[in-house]
Amino acid sequence: MTDAVFRELVAAAAHPYRPCGRHAWHFAKGKLAGDPVFRHLLSHPLLPARGCLLDLGCGQGVLTALLRAAADRHAGGGWPAEWPVPPSALATRGVELSPKRVRIARTALGGEAVIQGDIRDTDLPRSDAIVILDVLLYLHRDEQAAVLARCAEALNPSGVLILREADADGGLPFRITRWAERIACAARGRWRQPLTYRPAAEWSELLSSLGFATEALPMSQGTPFANTLFIARQSKASVQICPSLHDSAGVSIPSTMKPQPTADTVQNS
Repeated sequence: MTDAVFRELVAAAAHPYRPCGRHAWHFAKGKLAGDPVFRHLLSHPLLPARGCLLDLGCGQGVLTALLRAAADRHAGGGWPAEWPVPPSALATRGVELSPKRVRIARTALGGEAVIQGDIRDTDLPRSDAIVILDVLLYLHRDEQAAVLARCAEALNPSGVLILREADADGGLPFRITRWAERIACAARGRWRQPLTYRPAAEWSELLSSLGFATEALPMSQGTPFANTLFIARQSKASVQICPSLHDSAGVSIPSTMKPQPTADTVQNS
């Protein structure tokens, strides 16, 4: 995936956020360009070509925006031959707790692109892919397990769960991750927000206990953080941990889901 083409995709994905104000627009550009997980999702054939993708704790919906931009570019004939074909008929449904982020997402992406809800109790429709990026750290341990169990129930048999969380065994990069998150919580006026981290091996064990075969990959390239990406598919097969784990310092259609009652837990993209 060439840098020039990816920059063009980021610009196209961020463009719908311009009517939402400079902060939302710059956040979309910075998040998509600076977070390696988004480039990874486009450069590897992880997402299904069709079906339903559920983005839990989606923030202002930047993953949906990126998948739309990728599908548009592919349809226009400007997609590099060496890249995997982006999802062409994948309906994306976002769930976000913050009313402000929901308003931004709906303004940029359409009125029903994202619903307001708490991922702990919002109904999860049958899905072919579920994405949870840097969200479960805001929940208590039993809540984390319960959400993942609900995801396992919602996934179709061939579905994929894509989860990213910080690795609590990540040494200095993890400490930097934790400090950065504390600062972000304080900036949002939630300096007492509880944060719950697990070692990467423990996340893998939890996913395995729910019947997932899991691959774990470092996902902090170009950043000082200690994040791990878990690619989990429903199977009783054994967990696979990437040897380099600790070496690292779609067109979407509107959702018809209805908002559910929320609780006071912060989620972000």
